[in-house]
Amino acid sequence: MNTESIKVLRNKISIPLNKAIELLKKNNGDVLLAEENFHNENIIEICKTTDCDRETATKEYQICNYDVVKAVERINQKPVRIGTGKFLDSKIGFILWPENENGEFYKTEKRNDAFIATEDFDLVLEIFESVFPMQNPWNNTIEDQFDSTGNNFFDIKTGLLILQKISEIKSNDSEENRFLGDLIEWFKDKLSYADYIVVYGNL
Repeated sequence: MNTESIKVLRNKISIPLNKAIELLKKNNGDVLLAEENFHNENIIEICKTTDCDRETATKEYQICNYDVVKAVERINQKPVRIGTGKFLDSKIGFILWPENENGEFYKTEKRNDAFIATEDFDLVLEIFESVFPMQNPWNNTIEDQFDSTGNNFFDIKTGLLILQKISEIKSNDSEENRFLGDLIEWFKDKLSYADYIVVYGNL
């Protein structure tokens, strides 16, 4: 390894001297390999931090001009889509999010809302409909049925009942099973701290 290689590498990527030396040692003085190794390490870090796939991490890392912090922030602000993968272009469906007892959103590092296309939500629609009639916590009125074009508020007890019923669904379709599994995980996570789960239909 020579000083010229260190200089070239640091001109290519903005890194401290000790990091440049470490990368070049690791890659037998090859500047191109050292640069590739540096970006690869950053992409792995982004994947771990945001729990996203490599393709997404790479794309956002490049968009953010190879800034790890900006890439993580950008990925964490993306809406979560839960679905079978069959209706990726759909904008019509249901948005779910957790609220506290004052009707406020929770401030979290990652977005905690989720979008489910209508066609996918049809797999669990009957379960959400089955818990009605219910009392609206904000105006104490009795709501007779699930509202597909507005807000539906589910307290923890009702949310756990919905979660249990979703867990009992059996399907021979692997994509449907993946969707149900992702929805169950989302519900479990949010019910661990939320006072209400809101389901809003944008039909």
